[in-house]
Amino acid sequence: MPGYIEFNPSTFFAAVIVRNDDSRMLSRMGHDHVVRAIPAQRRIAIDAETIASISFELTFPARELVVDADEDRPRVGLPGTVSLKDRNATADNMLAKNQLDAARHPELRFACHGITTGPNAHMQASLTVRTTRFNFDFPLDLHVDPNHIRARGQVQLSHADLGLTPYRAPLGALQNRPELTFVVELDADINPAP
Repeated sequence: MPGYIEFNPSTFFAAVIVRNDDSRMLSRMGHDHVVRAIPAQRRIAIDAETIASISFELTFPARELVVDADEDRPRVGLPGTVSLKDRNATADNMLAKNQLDAARHPELRFACHGITTGPNAHMQASLTVRTTRFNFDFPLDLHVDPNHIRARGQVQLSHADLGLTPYRAPLGALQNRPELTFVVELDADINPAP
């Protein structure tokens, strides 16, 4: 039966883990990061009976990305907390022209092009950052019934997949690793269509 799910902090979590390259001379001054994305859309249409053919797109405003929030770090297995000063510096670097270039590209886009259900469930997905669109399979632990959906997935992509280069401080003394780990969790009721 057609319905919809709502996105809010209690039902949806999407983040990327960015790792510090510990082989660099000043790596002890850096740390791993978690960056949480908040979708501009607050709901999407869904039908539990036809989940395989689901298709949707979410936009994430770049300037609303949340860097290293205290509640997000343990959720993805990162230790400790990060000072406000360091969180702001990381956000400034992330949004800069040589990274996300948020001034010219204010949104990131994630699209679902269908889901393969069963024991090896996965989503056919794409992620667009700046002008680069990357298509990939997103493995999922997926449970759907007529009134509820629960999905959790994790996939590793690289900066290069998204047309980016890892952040690098002057002279390369501090740098991020090339791999990016994307995590998505959804645990939401399927509400009847209005």
